[in-house]
Amino acid sequence: MIPAIKAEFKKLLTVRSTYYILGFVLLLVCFFAFYVSGWRIEQVDLLNSGHLAHEITNTVSTIAIFASLIAILLVTHEYRYNTIMHTLTLSNSRSKVLAAKFIVVSAFAVVFTIFFGVLSPIVASLGIHAHHLKLVHQTFHYWDIIWRSLFYGWGYAMAGLVLAVLIRNQIGTIVTIFIAPATVEALLSLILKNNTVYLPFSSLSTVIGQGMDYHNNITPFHAALVFMTYLVVGWIVAWILFLRRDAN
Repeated sequence: MIPAIKAEFKKLLTVRSTYYILGFVLLLVCFFAFYVSGWRIEQVDLLNSGHLAHEITNTVSTIAIFASLIAILLVTHEYRYNTIMHTLTLSNSRSKVLAAKFIVVSAFAVVFTIFFGVLSPIVASLGIHAHHLKLVHQTFHYWDIIWRSLFYGWGYAMAGLVLAVLIRNQIGTIVTIFIAPATVEALLSLILKNNTVYLPFSSLSTVIGQGMDYHNNITPFHAALVFMTYLVVGWIVAWILFLRRDAN
């Protein structure tokens, strides 16, 4: 199992796309945190004791899709360049291969979320001070912010990983992760109304505190349970298919 995990970490850290995406996210966070949330902060936000706390959750909700993209590329690159069979033959169990990908992506998603979640309020504070403005004393509900941010970042990465294992096609998976939350669930909301919160990505948005007013019908904790239900079912299906596909 350990060799499989090391192999997955090596793949993650030697693919150029990982660093391209990380570099883009770093620039994105620094620009919006420093300039938009810092330098160009509205006067009313200077009096908001939760401004920096909101900056954390807002940043995490924006960048989580990029952690998902990295997870997707970790899997689909192998199918695109036909190296998946090499990966499978190096291990005596397909389940170990899938478990290694799960562990590596989980670890990456947690570190990714923590790093940018901590970076954004620091950079925003620098932008505020650089513009010679003064922010009121800030209040942080640490445990609430930590669990919701980590769950959201991890959950989005896991959703991307499951879709990659199910679809296997790189373009198809990327398109799906983009259109499922923004388009498919938005259209379903016209039919489901308040029950839209029980869709996977809508429930995940509720955890981080983003989305429409109907998300108030369910608590972040219960929304996390709803999303976990989808995730567990998705992983079971993905695991079964991963064991059977292309097996001799």
